[in-house]
Amino acid sequence: MNIADIRFPRQLEADNSAEAIRQVLISCAAKLMPGGNIDVSLIEWSEPLKMALQKGRLQGRIKLGLESITEQLASERYGIKNAHQSSGAIYGDRISRLLLFSNDGADRFYRHIEQLLEQNTPRVLGCMLNVDAGVLGQLLVGKDKKVKVIMAEHKDVVSGALRAIAAANNNLSE
Repeated sequence: MNIADIRFPRQLEADNSAEAIRQVLISCAAKLMPGGNIDVSLIEWSEPLKMALQKGRLQGRIKLGLESITEQLASERYGIKNAHQSSGAIYGDRISRLLLFSNDGADRFYRHIEQLLEQNTPRVLGCMLNVDAGVLGQLLVGKDKKVKVIMAEHKDVVSGALRAIAAANNNLSE
């Protein structure tokens, strides 16, 4: 997915914050892994992002763990395919899921992330957080638990997290 071509949730497009977010994401983009096909943004952890994700977790709109995220996205792809076949309408052409992952994964983990992003383009945007799994777990779960990957699975949480990412880079006020 080319970051410059991302279609953001409608609320970000409507309030004119999409372009500032896009510029932040482009400014910190890099290959997910050496020899990989996917560019992701390398995001610094910030207090606004932490608050946006904790709010989403309290609302039950944050999914933790690669296996459960993979299952959820597969189920959604199946549903979108069926909806498209029955109605002919195009679904899933804008970002509706945000995949955030730690920076301490093994190559195999990042290959799985890349596969998820390729299978779910353009609905899923992936960003690597500049934190390790232990820190991410502590910040989100509040326990001594490693969390390598999370997914924001609602447009409000996705929008809030993206606004927080841009705000932390002083490009967008919250």
